[in-house]
Amino acid sequence: MSIDYKDLGALKKGSYVIIDGEPCKVIEITKSKKGKHGSAQARVVAIGIFDGVKRSVVGPV
Repeated sequence: MSIDYKDLGALKKGSYVIIDGEPCKVIEITKSKKGKHGSAQARVVAIGIFDGVKRSVVGPV
């Protein structure tokens, strides 16, 4: 199995991602516009496949 590194903005709802070392399924993606002093941000909310824990990560698009 290969690992593909992607930007947070490239993820889609229903895709799979590893957060905190756990495989998760993406359930929600929110993208904010860039501001006066910062770049655009993306917030990804995902649920762990094995443990069912909701995890989120915020980062640049």
